[in-house]
Amino acid sequence: MLGKLLKHELRATAHTMLPLFGLLLLVAALTNVGVRTLNGKDVPAALAILFTILIIVFGVGMLAVGLVTVFAMVQRFRNNLLRDEGYVMHTLPVSIHAHIWAKVIVSALWYCLAAVVFVLSALLVAADAEFIHDMANVFMELLKVLGDFKNREILAEVLGLMILGSVYLSLMIYASLAVGHAFSSPKMLWSILTFLGLSFAASLLTNGGVRLVNIVMDALDLRLDLSGATFMAGWRILCALGAGYLVLFSAVYYAITVWFMRHRLNLE
Repeated sequence: MLGKLLKHELRATAHTMLPLFGLLLLVAALTNVGVRTLNGKDVPAALAILFTILIIVFGVGMLAVGLVTVFAMVQRFRNNLLRDEGYVMHTLPVSIHAHIWAKVIVSALWYCLAAVVFVLSALLVAADAEFIHDMANVFMELLKVLGDFKNREILAEVLGLMILGSVYLSLMIYASLAVGHAFSSPKMLWSILTFLGLSFAASLLTNGGVRLVNIVMDALDLRLDLSGATFMAGWRILCALGAGYLVLFSAVYYAITVWFMRHRLNLE
């Protein structure tokens, strides 16, 4: 059943996300033309103003696409499970876990695709014949670098942390919405306050955990000395700590979301 939910979620969100990403890439292409034109000589004043505005629009558009991507995923979860549509969705023979995971997986997918589109847009703005030639050389060198197993391992770890970060963000937002919508009103205000509270609590716990570890290490006269360690050893420690942090807090946010949707669901 999770597969059907994923298919439904992808179809429902693609109507918003694909045109949005396509529009950003189109503006990036037009901005490239503007940059190339402004770098030329004897550009008419009206045309220079037009392309300058277009460059500003591209910069604002990058920020707007990021915000709209998050907002669209928030609205999808809220409207589909916590408002009127929830009366229908919660009568389906599907567990709350399946509902949540369908939203999390699709949201993480769009967040990752948004990051890819941002990179492509930036490259498209800077693209010219020389730039494309240089990028082709960089790509060939990258393929050679990735031929080393260790480098492929680093790339996989970076992608893994990127996916975990997307899941973490989604679950933190969903937990905030689930708590906020347990109140009668104003639900979104309570959701925002919950999000800020969870962020503050995570920050406090993280800082407290780091201090506690330092105290214990000082008491036991232990030292974490990486001066003689290889790059891979240090990198693995950082990845393990980052992944552990994301998994731990994601699990907490997931538990909060499930509990409130099971016991405090308020669709009114």
